[in-house]
Amino acid sequence: MKKFYLGCTLLLIVLNVNAQDYRYGKVSKEEVASTSYKNDSSANAVVLYREQHISYNFTKNKGFELMEEVFERVKIYNKEGFDWATRDIDYYVSSNGKESVSNLKGETYNIENGKLTSVKLDKDAIFEEEVSRYKERVKFTMPAIKEGSVIEFKYVRSSPFITSIDDIPLQYTIPIQKLDFQIAIPEYYIFNTYFNPRSIVKYDLTNHSGRGSFTISNLQRNLMGNVVNHTSSVQKLEFDKKIYEIHKKDIPALKSEPYIDYLRNYAGFLKMELVFIKYPNSPIENYTESWENVAEKIQLHPEFGGQLEKTNYFENDLDALLSGITAPLEKIPAILEFVKSKMKWNNYVGYYTDKGVKSAYKEGIGNSADINLMLTSMLRYAGLDANPVLVSTKSNGVPVYPTRNGFNYVVASVKYNDHIILIDATEKNAVPNLLPEIAQNWFGRLVRTDGTSEMVNLMNSSVSDTKKILKIQFIDSLKIHGNFTQIATGYSAKEFRDNYADMSKENLLKELEEGKGNIEILDVKLKNEDNNYGKVTESFNFELRNGVEKINENVYIKPMFFLAQNTNPFKSEERQLPIFFKYPSVESKTVFLQVPEDYMVESLPESKMFNLNDGQGMYKFIILQSGNYIKITSELKMNNIVYTPNDYQSLKRFYDEMVAINSEAIVLTKM
Repeated sequence: MKKFYLGCTLLLIVLNVNAQDYRYGKVSKEEVASTSYKNDSSANAVVLYREQHISYNFTKNKGFELMEEVFERVKIYNKEGFDWATRDIDYYVSSNGKESVSNLKGETYNIENGKLTSVKLDKDAIFEEEVSRYKERVKFTMPAIKEGSVIEFKYVRSSPFITSIDDIPLQYTIPIQKLDFQIAIPEYYIFNTYFNPRSIVKYDLTNHSGRGSFTISNLQRNLMGNVVNHTSSVQKLEFDKKIYEIHKKDIPALKSEPYIDYLRNYAGFLKMELVFIKYPNSPIENYTESWENVAEKIQLHPEFGGQLEKTNYFENDLDALLSGITAPLEKIPAILEFVKSKMKWNNYVGYYTDKGVKSAYKEGIGNSADINLMLTSMLRYAGLDANPVLVSTKSNGVPVYPTRNGFNYVVASVKYNDHIILIDATEKNAVPNLLPEIAQNWFGRLVRTDGTSEMVNLMNSSVSDTKKILKIQFIDSLKIHGNFTQIATGYSAKEFRDNYADMSKENLLKELEEGKGNIEILDVKLKNEDNNYGKVTESFNFELRNGVEKINENVYIKPMFFLAQNTNPFKSEERQLPIFFKYPSVESKTVFLQVPEDYMVESLPESKMFNLNDGQGMYKFIILQSGNYIKITSELKMNNIVYTPNDYQSLKRFYDEMVAINSEAIVLTKM
């Protein structure tokens, strides 16, 4: 029996030695010495432990407050993981109160001369910055970071906004080895809970009951902290609380894949939606809302609907602008260009104004609501059926349930001939129905003056067309002279303007030469690069020194030259996330090739045409010879914006076939 107890004791000692200690300040030498993560050798860093506790804390002066305690320990393996040593903590402010961040501390652990050392986070490395009128940020960078470092930090965030709980993060773009989450909610607050339905990682949410209490003294208050009467009684109140918990190990990293709308929309997280509040001896306060209720409340807010009613600050300017313009489809671009010329976006998003439209107009700068509510008001003043459209930007996720927090942006709309035209004046190159990329996020909610609303599709359905023409002529031992022309419309044209229109000539040449082989671009001409309503035309002459391959008496030419689809962007064997293209598109490429006088055509690739999933896409490749000339035409049509993971294998094969066709060579032989 003694041997049995001795064996158990030794086993417990071994287990305790090998177990990680997740208490703050208990980083082990083994954690710092580790060189890779066992479950993902490609990880640049790993969260060794994340702990998040949220509770309702009662104080005499404030009543209930949300108290969030966060602790993280992170292992950094290489320089690519250094970004994880810099962290942000956002907190919110409003006229009704302000969140605060306190008790922030951290340490960095390294091995120096065989010994475990640590450096504490200095207060001088902690900064505060204003993100917007309603959001501020604490930012810090851990000290003494090197390959192999382990960092840990902890902080407390308190919030008076007890009815609103931020999304609970359950997955990062690096693995999480161990995660513990707990939230304790008094019986007075009833929440619905749900996980991100887009996440491919599954989590278990358990719950059990507990007890809590608080004491009221000096001033009798209700649970919200509001004075009821000035008695000096002391009373202890006990209440039930519901405790939710998530405990999970080895959460994989959320990894990026080609053609994704916004990666973090697929992360694991927990949402908590307040349903109702029921205080003792008080009626129920119902917080369950429909989209119509959400829209109505936002419309009634003075920083939203109230701003749409103001017109006196722009009336004289707009009357002069619209003099002689009567057609609705001429008024829209005229007003849009006027607002863009008048206003500068400060890069803050929001559907409530920051400065207010009148002050923003005077100063010439504002957030997205200042600018786009101003735009909406002007469109209405011009006699158009204009209304704001609430939007959730891609980084804000997709609102699944009715909630005001689901939106964080606003654009303008005009209804004309039963069609809704979407308009945004925050971007220089924006035109009607070409929203900024951040706002192309599934559906928005159009809000009318009477509080009614309707869902609006934000995804662009019009086809963007790009035509590319390449003319090739051989001179001097198969050196190539050529001319390239590209004509773009729709989003393709907007992307060109966004990327290239403001570049210097030198930088533009570098960009255009990138990926085209041993090429020298001799001159570049642009047309309509500053005209948002015209087709963008780009053309240049060039010399190409490696456009052919000569073996003995034969010359091998890739028919599409630098226009070829040489690689398949879909390389992985499987796909777990949807595939997003920004817009439906047609891309046509035409190559005119003059065969050198002392050569003849030995063989040509075959013309081919094939479809993707019965019309979701199409590719055709046609090659024709007439005398000494060869004409090659390719056309790629992508009719869908979104393809599901079930479409992935078909899409991968579709691109494989394109690459194969573009890899086949024209063979010339010496005469």
